[in-house]
Amino acid sequence: MIRASALTAIAIVASAVPATAQLLQDEPTVVIPPEPPLTPARSVFARDREVAVADRMLPAFSAKGMTVGAFDVFPGLAVGGLYTSNIFANNADKHADAGLMIRPELTVRTSSGPYRVTAYARGDVRRFTDKVSENTEEVLGGLQGNVAVGALSALSAGVSYGSLINPRFAPDSPVDAAKPLEYNALNAFASGSFEGSNTRVILRADVADIRFRDTPSRSGGTIFTRDRNRTRVQGLLRVERALSPSVSLYGAGTVNTIDYRYPTTIGQSVVTRDSRGYGLYVGSSFELTSILRGDVRAGYIRQIFDLDGLRPIAGFGTLGSLVYFPNRLWTFTARVESSVQDSGVPGTGGVLHRGGSLRADNELRRYIVLSLEGGYFRDTYRGLPRRDKLPFASAGLTYLSRNHWNARLGYRYLSRDCSCTGGVTDFDDHRVTATLTFQN
Repeated sequence: MIRASALTAIAIVASAVPATAQLLQDEPTVVIPPEPPLTPARSVFARDREVAVADRMLPAFSAKGMTVGAFDVFPGLAVGGLYTSNIFANNADKHADAGLMIRPELTVRTSSGPYRVTAYARGDVRRFTDKVSENTEEVLGGLQGNVAVGALSALSAGVSYGSLINPRFAPDSPVDAAKPLEYNALNAFASGSFEGSNTRVILRADVADIRFRDTPSRSGGTIFTRDRNRTRVQGLLRVERALSPSVSLYGAGTVNTIDYRYPTTIGQSVVTRDSRGYGLYVGSSFELTSILRGDVRAGYIRQIFDLDGLRPIAGFGTLGSLVYFPNRLWTFTARVESSVQDSGVPGTGGVLHRGGSLRADNELRRYIVLSLEGGYFRDTYRGLPRRDKLPFASAGLTYLSRNHWNARLGYRYLSRDCSCTGGVTDFDDHRVTATLTFQN
């Protein structure tokens, strides 16, 4: 069974777009039925014996959609309230605030045939009652296509463009900025999965370009933030061999280059931040009966910087997830990661990102889902004496209506404890959201 989401999940690669973009932070509430498979052939690498509670969608609860010619159209609108205990993500300047969130969304996709084309547009508008400097608007649009090139092989490509917000709790958000940073992000990818009877080869290439806009300072004047502008090009090769219908082994390799548009000036020195790196991994994808499913890889990572005297980031790299199904009402998901990411923090060439998380989803009733998650990450920067400790926790309760709308109450705790020099704020933030989603 070949789906676009499967290709994306298998070939996870880092992107130059900050993961902290507001539009990408909150869990999606518009529930669109999954696309049918491109072909009826069954892959020996399929890992879908059980469906996680959070991914379980009944026709009465998901969007119905409208058929327009050869396309299925899924409009949606989420409206809700937000409370934050630390709107500036700064314990030295702590202020609470509440606001309104409006999130329209539209997805259009082909309804049949040996190919799939999907276009989407999403928006996020936030208005606060007190700190109006934190009012934001975001928009993101994209196009993705998939085509079968054999019974078990497919090609996929896509592009997206967004005008996004780097929120206050982002690691490269300036303390003295008068408002959250704004940036434009262009992403594109191309991938292919070529499968025989018991062997699969996956290729993927990603390009991400991010451009920040200079922002006003609280003290007057303008803060130059375009030194965060960068382009990341990354590729992945994965060769996988099935040992049985439920277990496979694979080898994977990644390469990347990161180019910054402007150097950083520190004192009287001009510092270049460009780098290139690679990763070599061995891994396994498995599904042990209907109880445990996972994809785990481990190996060696190395990022080399152009700046003389800046030591490479090198060592153990891993990326993995384990999903445990004790029964049909509970799903537990554990994730672990050790990777090199590009950094927008001025003066740094990159960051070693390590940590993990554990999530539990419970179907309290057929139409009520409880989700709990907690984790801890540590970011170690190269180029500055900075190390961030980043614990987080979240909880959510979702009500699924048989009339295709849903309601969600969510809580999220974010924190940063930084052992570093000045210019970086420690913070603790408690956020509560209440969202009502209408979908067709």
